[in-house]
Amino acid sequence: MAEAGTSSRRRTVVLVLSVCLNALLIGLLLVLLTRAATVAVRQPGGQVAPGQIIQGLAPESQAKVREVMQLHAEALRQARQATNRTRLMAFRTFAAPSFNPDAFSQALEDVRAADARFEEEQILQLKDVINELTPDERRTVVTRIRTGANRPWYRRWFTAAPVVQ
Repeated sequence: MAEAGTSSRRRTVVLVLSVCLNALLIGLLLVLLTRAATVAVRQPGGQVAPGQIIQGLAPESQAKVREVMQLHAEALRQARQATNRTRLMAFRTFAAPSFNPDAFSQALEDVRAADARFEEEQILQLKDVINELTPDERRTVVTRIRTGANRPWYRRWFTAAPVVQ
């Protein structure tokens, strides 16, 4: 009879542990999916990236910003492809059987120049997006950045709120 009680208790403990681990796994999956969704739309530039600026705006303002982003989309795509090509060429120069330090230095300089062109295009896009905003829209964006409203919900739970100035 004592063995039956121990076996039942052991099954109960295992069942409770299993339920807890399943709940933990579901929570982890939710965080990972949310993180993947935010990474997919995240842009370089942090809180003032055009994709972040859009989040707090009215639909008509979002349409204006998306229109500006669309104007720069092709130039950004070409600049990004150029950076990828120059990095690939730098790697090929590095991996060549007859390594030439001067050629590698030139390849790295080409990477730097391509990165600079890409960064310049991103800055031009950001400038055009911000110039399209009204003062009220800029105030909304600044408030969202200062309060952390653009951060994912799980980061707002686990990090201190930014100080509002």
